[in-house]
Amino acid sequence: MKSLVKNIVSQIGKWIEKVPVLCNIVLAFGMAFLLEVLGRQTFDQGVFGFVNDRTKMFLYSAFIIFVTYSVVLIVKRRLFTYIIVTLVWSVIGIVNFLMLSARNTPFTYVDVTLMKSVLPVMTNYYSPSAIIFMGALILIVLVLLVVGFLYLPKKQNLQYKRNILAVAVIFAAFGVTTVYGFRSNMLTDRIGNIRIAYGDYGTPYCFSITALKNGIDKPSNYSEEKIDQIEQKTKQAQNKKKGRVRKPNIIFVQLESHFDITQVKGVKFNQDPLPNFHKYMKEYSSGQLSMPSYGAGTANSEFEAITGMNLDHFGAAEYPYKTVLQSTTTESMATLLKEDGYTAHAIHNNSAAFYDRDLVFSQLGFDTFTSKECMNIKKWTENGWAKDTILTGCILNALDSTKGQDYIYTISVQGHGDYPKTEIIENPKIKVLGGIKDEALKNKYTYYANQVYQMDQFVGDLVNALKKRGEDTVLVMYGDHLPSLEVDDKDLTYGNKYETSYFIWDNMGLKKKDGVIEAYQLGSDILAKLNIKNGVMNSFHQTRQGTKNYQKDMKALQYDMLYGKQYVWDQKNPFQATDISFGIRKVNVTKAYETENSIFIEGNNFTNFCQVYVDETKINTTFHNEHLLEVSKKDLKKGDAFTVKIVSKAPRILQTSGEYVYQGVKQQ
Repeated sequence: MKSLVKNIVSQIGKWIEKVPVLCNIVLAFGMAFLLEVLGRQTFDQGVFGFVNDRTKMFLYSAFIIFVTYSVVLIVKRRLFTYIIVTLVWSVIGIVNFLMLSARNTPFTYVDVTLMKSVLPVMTNYYSPSAIIFMGALILIVLVLLVVGFLYLPKKQNLQYKRNILAVAVIFAAFGVTTVYGFRSNMLTDRIGNIRIAYGDYGTPYCFSITALKNGIDKPSNYSEEKIDQIEQKTKQAQNKKKGRVRKPNIIFVQLESHFDITQVKGVKFNQDPLPNFHKYMKEYSSGQLSMPSYGAGTANSEFEAITGMNLDHFGAAEYPYKTVLQSTTTESMATLLKEDGYTAHAIHNNSAAFYDRDLVFSQLGFDTFTSKECMNIKKWTENGWAKDTILTGCILNALDSTKGQDYIYTISVQGHGDYPKTEIIENPKIKVLGGIKDEALKNKYTYYANQVYQMDQFVGDLVNALKKRGEDTVLVMYGDHLPSLEVDDKDLTYGNKYETSYFIWDNMGLKKKDGVIEAYQLGSDILAKLNIKNGVMNSFHQTRQGTKNYQKDMKALQYDMLYGKQYVWDQKNPFQATDISFGIRKVNVTKAYETENSIFIEGNNFTNFCQVYVDETKINTTFHNEHLLEVSKKDLKKGDAFTVKIVSKAPRILQTSGEYVYQGVKQQ
């Protein structure tokens, strides 16, 4: 067996030595075809249709892969390099297949940077056995790569000059082809819909463009004079508008994967899954909200709503949370409202570290951030996501925490996928009566409809709670994107799959106005109703919507604020990252006593993410309830000073109690 393997490797090595360029071509076409099979999750007409109808694009995809294989011409470990390049493209294809299966959104380069945030919630998508299998597979591959590096043959007499020239010619030809592709409109770097783009342009190109195209391109006419000109137009239009400024509490609630499921053609339910949402849409300003993504991309939806910036002006499939906002502060709804005396709160019943919100919300000017680590969550979905009912109390706590007005941005999580193909809810409240023949899809709809129904109960509870408070309040509720339920434009009775429903409830008698709004215009639309006009993007949207060069000038402002010389602020960014507080309710220790086997710690606002620390060393902690923790007697001794910390999975310490000295008190 050993000699057989050795002979096979030897023959492959000889073939590679004789015709490496031909080998590269064969591998490039084979890999390009495989990536399309994985990306389209089929081996039928979908793949062959792409090859036939978009032949030039398929050839260009193969050319991209061919260029990556060309590196073998200038290395001695040719066979090993072939394995590495093939493995990289294979991983891209396989991960793309898995992500499309789980969230209906393809794999992009940005997802590589998101890996740290994804790992803590992998159990929501894959079973423990599947995660163990993937881990074991990765370990096996790494071991095989080490073995391959050590034992695979090396080329001895490498003709560097000739081969480097050949690689240079290949790269030059690729460059010329790329320029031609853009000039002939065969290629584009303007990708607004990444899922459709993967279908039109193929996996190799789309993954590559998301790696190479980041940020906002510098406008050709960018200058201090141009920015001043834009600002002057805004100020001139703004001076014509007058009105009394009103400062109510402003609450945004972004509902995970929420949309009006009753608007799917032909699908019938035993009762309305959204009675409260429908009621408030009829009574208050409402309509459709145009979002930047479909099936995923929650962070980008909130980015547009919080900053007023248009994602279309950024790189393909970019998440600013993972790129520019990692190191840059900017204007936001939080910062401009704080100029008017507001306190800014963020609330999310999921991990603080997901999409790096624990960092980004500080960059955006929020004063507090209450994530699931700071919540005592007792109700979870069958898929392991926190139910939204917990959010009502969190919002009320935020309102109670200050004497002045509050701006609260809440992100829910209950509607999150993946939606099960099997029936896992016993006696579901909402049942699908017709319109779906496929049993697996029907089960997905049933699960989703019941989550949306429970989310709708939260909607009603929150509105009722705000009514009882009696404080002037504006509440905006909307979905961040449609769920991954195989819904296409043709399946909807309204708009398109990039539109979710919204309503704007208030107790101030604001005039009802319905319509379609872009997510990046939502904040300025609310503030316009209140005659709040400060802020660069806010005043721009309020005065320039529908005017000539609206998008071009918006792009110039966004570039200036995030990547340029910041002429809008006299070249000095006025915003500092906040020293954000995690959680409204603070953890504290009131008592500690021992029993025969354990030490119990009493206090307030404990959560399942609390850990006891002795001299900054974490000790094993058991959570019983929001007032009681338990530790081992061997870990905590009389005279030890300890604290209780809320720790995220990142890991990051979000909150720390005051120090408490254990006195060795026996249970009474």
